[in-house]
Amino acid sequence: MYKSIDEVCDRLNRKLVKYKERRLEGFHGGKSMSEDLADALNAVEVNGEDAAAEEDFVDPDAPTVTKVKSYDLSKKISVQEAVFALDYVDHDFYVFRNDEDGEINVVYKRNAGGVGLIQPSQ
Repeated sequence: MYKSIDEVCDRLNRKLVKYKERRLEGFHGGKSMSEDLADALNAVEVNGEDAAAEEDFVDPDAPTVTKVKSYDLSKKISVQEAVFALDYVDHDFYVFRNDEDGEINVVYKRNAGGVGLIQPSQ
């Protein structure tokens, strides 16, 4: 019985040492998150220079244009022809010049089913 109590004490001692090391060194062996956050906040300047720095900021997660296509929209087609053409393109939309008013319109496949039409306001 005393042997089992000694084993439990040894295990608890190891767990306490491990817990203490994690608390002192951080979970991954580096600075804790609060220390990193405090360093980052201390590094931020609160004067007029920050406004200039924000204008120069480039978002690394901003989407980039990977492909550019150009189409000849001089030929006017009807809405029915545009809907027909929508079935033969790989996109969910089709841009065309409407033969009724000569404006650029868009037909698109709706998520709820059917086809929608976007036209400029008059």
